[in-house]
Amino acid sequence: MINSNSLRRQVERCLANRDYMALINLSKQESRVFTVLRSSLYATDEAIRWPSIEAVGWLMHSWWLDGRKEKVRDYIRRLMWSMSDESGEIGWSAPQVVAETISATPELLEPYGSMMIGRAFCEPMLVKSGLWAVGRLDGLIKDVVLSFQDDILKSFHSDDTETLGLVAWAAGGVRLHPALPFLEHLEKRQEVVRIYIQSRFCGRPLGDWAKEATAAILSESADCGS
Repeated sequence: MINSNSLRRQVERCLANRDYMALINLSKQESRVFTVLRSSLYATDEAIRWPSIEAVGWLMHSWWLDGRKEKVRDYIRRLMWSMSDESGEIGWSAPQVVAETISATPELLEPYGSMMIGRAFCEPMLVKSGLWAVGRLDGLIKDVVLSFQDDILKSFHSDDTETLGLVAWAAGGVRLHPALPFLEHLEKRQEVVRIYIQSRFCGRPLGDWAKEATAAILSESADCGS
């Protein structure tokens, strides 16, 4: 058996290299890999936390393909519970993990996509995580977010620059047409917002996030009209 410190170092090395297949293979030999990953979801070091979020999504997909579907569902239900008041805790990374899991295994969109969004927007401390989840799932969750449109649009009234960047990115991803006036208002903002996209942080002025979202929404309108 690998000792705990050695196992954690192996997991962190895989995370640093984004070598999620190696992590999956390691987890088949050593079940404690999942325990290490779960603790890493709440790491203060973003270089550990974000790859951990991605890795759990891949691991859940591996379980799903291996026929361990109920175990995947059970873990998602635990994440949902951590997002509720009754749990007595705040599942800071839960919306992101659910989004990564759905992205890897789209069959899980129903019912967990709407449940995740609903719970994230009920907790002010999880709104950023919920917005990132919407942006991550973009077109996949487009129809689902219609029921939460007002909750998403409320985020445009935030004074927090990161929240504004996230809601702009998310609105563009799901082609949220009612967001256009809010996006126009942000186009001249120069504060830099960093968002984790496709395994790396992308930093750009808030106004650029808004312009990109506007272009995406308008391009869909043009496509529909042609």
